[in-house]
Order: sequence, then structure tokens, then C-alpha cells
Amino acid sequence: MLFKKNYAILGLCLLLFSKSYSQKEPAVSALQIKNFQEKLDYEIPKILKENKVPGLAIAILDKNQEMIKKGYGWADVAKKEPVNSNTGFNIGSVSKLFTAWAIMDLVNKHKINLDYPVEEYLTRWKLPKSEFDNSKVTIRHILGHTAGLSVHGYGGYQPKKELPTLEASLNGKFRSDEKVFIEHEPQTKWQYSGGGYTILQLVIEEVTGESFDDYMEDVLFDELDMDQTSFEISYKILKKSSKAYDEQGQQIELERFTAQAAAGLHTNLDDMIIFAKNNLNGSSVLTAANKKEMQTPTELSKGRYGLGYAHFPVGPGKFVTGHAGSNDGWEAAMMLDLSDDTAIVMLSNGSNGKKVLITILKKWMQWKMSLQTGP
Repeated sequence: MLFKKNYAILGLCLLLFSKSYSQKEPAVSALQIKNFQEKLDYEIPKILKENKVPGLAIAILDKNQEMIKKGYGWADVAKKEPVNSNTGFNIGSVSKLFTAWAIMDLVNKHKINLDYPVEEYLTRWKLPKSEFDNSKVTIRHILGHTAGLSVHGYGGYQPKKELPTLEASLNGKFRSDEKVFIEHEPQTKWQYSGGGYTILQLVIEEVTGESFDDYMEDVLFDELDMDQTSFEISYKILKKSSKAYDEQGQQIELERFTAQAAAGLHTNLDDMIIFAKNNLNGSSVLTAANKKEMQTPTELSKGRYGLGYAHFPVGPGKFVTGHAGSNDGWEAAMMLDLSDDTAIVMLSNGSNGKKVLITILKKWMQWKMSLQTGP
């Protein structure tokens, strides 16, 4: 997962197309949507081919409508199976958004407190002793990547490889670079840590008494009617999943993750549209106040990150919020523009997908500006 690199590139690209961007966009007509759809139909196949990415699913929506929802290219190149809105994709670090939602839901249920030390909820594993104060590693600071923790991102495991247990992963038993520990003084600066979200995965298991994937299924995905979304890579999920492809466009194995909360979610465009709508509108899981708190950048992050939500600048004092995710063979993003209550979801099945997604994001921003300024 190359979140830092993606963050910098994406922010730069969006800034280049941010001039004259206003607080509220005018209503979008059917003709304007049709014209933009035709532009994407012409350009996306070329962008995919140039970057050796076989397929893409994309949706653009606002609070009231799905303006665009379409698949491009191939879910399975060898079988010539096209991508559609029901095609499954791994979404990498976008998984963290769902983990953050589950944590906030447990806060609402008075099962955990954001400002308590995380170790108050752990019995199966503890932070390694260090020169730093473990009590400063709170759930709030883990959510916002300001807890001083190690492990930026995770590589996946091949299907035939044994997956480490959650505790073994946290201890770095199989891979030393997976060991989670306090790397610098907590609550002093922002540093992206997928390892922190693996601790949150353990918190959810300890507090609920269920496995992480079962709990997320029962309490979040079922509640939101996201029936093709799962942290468990089962036959049901694999049956409708795209294949994954490397930088050369060659098929590779679908990797699995012990660190599910940080990187392991599998979903499709239809379900991500549901999640985006729950972000833009009311939700039965989180309140509007919950979402505002999570989407507001923390002071220590200097505008980079809230509680689970990344922030990407689109001009002075303006940003889109959501998350991007990179795993071998996959790239995904969900971005919300809260200034006009619009969203874009993009799911791709290639390791070069970030180049595709950044290009389309630029085109989305250009289109939104053209609605304001005219052709």
C-alpha cells in the first residue's frame, strides 16, 4: 500500500485543477451528464490501455442521484469477462474507512471510548515496552495516525501461504516489517500507520467477542445492505471477483491479509455506491455528528487526515475527503466533495491503477468546474 506516495501525487494533481472552484456547484442537467459520460467512454479505454490496467468500475453521484455508473474493460482478460457494477475488487487501504465506522459505532454503543488508552481493551496482545508512554496510544490517535506507531503498509500473502494469526502479525513473527510498536512519541505528529489499524482490528475482536470479519458482516455490511462486501475471501466473493494484474498487465494471485482492517476488504461498485450514499446522506450506523467529527482534519495531521478519512487539497481551504488504496494488482478510491455533496468511486484491477485513477480524478474536477464556468 503506497498511501503516502499516492497522497502526494493526488494532492498535486488536484491542486493543478482547482482554480475558481466554488463552494456550491449548480444543478447538473441530464445533457451535461450524458456529455461527460460520452467523454469518459472515449477516454477511459485509452487510459486503461496506456497503463496496462485491464478494467475499471466507476460511479459519480450526489446526494440525490447516481449520475454515472459503469464498468470498463475486462474483469478476466483470458475469458473476456467484462467489468460491471457487480464485479468484485480488493480496495486496499479504503478498508480503513470501514474499520473507522465500526470503531465509531462501538463508541456510540458505549463499548469503547475514543480517548482511552487502547491497551485498556486488549488482553491477547500488548504494545511492546519502550521509552514511550503506552497510555498515550489512544483509539482516537490510532484512527488519526498520530499515535506514533510503526508499519506504514502491508504486503499480502499468496493463497498457499499460511496466514499468521493477528497476534503473530502484530509481533512480526512471519515478517519483521509487520511488527507494530511505538516508533516515536505519541500525540506529537502525523505518521501513517497501517499497523495501528491492525490493533483496531484486535480491539473489535476483543470488545465484541467475535472474529473481525464476522462482526463487520453482522453489524456493518448487513445493516447497510452491502451483501457483496466482505473481509473473508470466500467462494461467494471469489465467484464474482475480478482477477488481479501486475504492472505489465499479467495476471497475479489474489493476495490475502491478516491485517484485514488495514487492507483486506473485497467489494464491488454497487456496494461502494451504497457506502458513498451513507456518507453523503443519513445513515442508520453513524450520525451526522459522527461523520463530521471523523471527516474533520486533526490539528496534528496539518490537514492531512481526520479519524479514518484522508484529505486531498483542491484549492485554498478546500478538499475532497475519503481514502485511496493500493495493493498488488489493485487500486481503489472513494472521494467525497462535501462542498457540493458529490462523490466519485473508482475500482481497478491493475497495479498501475493509481495512474488511471488520478487521471480520471482530474477529469472529474475539470468537469465540475466547467459546470460553473461554462464551456
